[in-house]
Amino acid sequence: MYTLLVHHNGGGGVSQYIQTRLNGKTIECFTTARQFWLVWNNRKKEIYSSIYALMNRLKKLTIKKIELHHLWGFSLGDMKLLLRTLDCPYTVYLHDFFGVCPNVFFINHKQRYCEMEKDSSVCEGCVTETANRPILIKAGGASFTVDKWRNFYYTLYKEAAAIVAPSVSTKEMYLAYFPDIHITVTPHSLSHLKQSVIRKHNQQNHKELRLGFLGNVFLHKGEVVVAQLLDHLEQAPLPLALYSYGDLALTLKQRRKIVERGPYNGDNLEEMLRKDQIDVICIPSVVPETFSFTTHEAMTLGYPVLTFNLGAQAEAVKTMGRGWLVDEISGVALYDQLKKQCLSKEELNSYEE
Repeated sequence: MYTLLVHHNGGGGVSQYIQTRLNGKTIECFTTARQFWLVWNNRKKEIYSSIYALMNRLKKLTIKKIELHHLWGFSLGDMKLLLRTLDCPYTVYLHDFFGVCPNVFFINHKQRYCEMEKDSSVCEGCVTETANRPILIKAGGASFTVDKWRNFYYTLYKEAAAIVAPSVSTKEMYLAYFPDIHITVTPHSLSHLKQSVIRKHNQQNHKELRLGFLGNVFLHKGEVVVAQLLDHLEQAPLPLALYSYGDLALTLKQRRKIVERGPYNGDNLEEMLRKDQIDVICIPSVVPETFSFTTHEAMTLGYPVLTFNLGAQAEAVKTMGRGWLVDEISGVALYDQLKKQCLSKEELNSYEE
């Protein structure tokens, strides 16, 4: 008897969470380039060229439970057929906002956070102008609309055995679109990190404030606002040193203003931050996160976090009381907050007691 884990195999928080679900009785299922993949815990792989071939194989495996982590790449008609054929309970995990926004992150055609637009006619225009119309076509055909998209997901949620969100803010945001669905909040585990006592900051080793960007920084993760921050630092320098742990957008790499340390994992993150004597972690995401592993990782290791007042990243800072929230989503606002921190070490020191 197996549990089928349906996901997008696209990295990020989804893949990070999937690793915690794997065991000898799980099978991963995802689609790439018109092929359907099954992957066992021992990394055995099977590839099928049609949804019917996939279903025939799954019917022979005694699937008792399904976890839907992400449907990116799947035809929604195929998924409906698969669920009906296997006829077993399924749980939906809300890793992002794909169920209400085909653009996933609430980034509009102006490359800004749309503040959870509800008007589907506005969303239709946004999907077209951001060149993401193929997502709708893949999901349901040439005439598929945002309304039909949301109706499909609403039905999917209503028929689920359970819906799990990793934060209260994620639950509330989904309820703004689907008020009568039931969502359980279960935060992700951070067992890959050891709870750290708040690190002892040694001001004598460096005079400047050392800021670390944790995680990849691309468009929705803050590429534009970080570029704006660099612009202001060129015009009005601060005693500030910038480091990144993860990958940077090419536009930021080319500026050569941020010391790049590259990817990290749970085993080496604390050592990397300590070695660079980082004072503050910045999570510059310009959209609400559903959990924000990076925010939780930083605070678990004892670092205060600077982030925008959005989603689960803000929820975590408020809950743990370790950091600063910026209301205006801009590089100017980040600069202003960092200027305050550079001028006043006392507030920073208060997080180390």
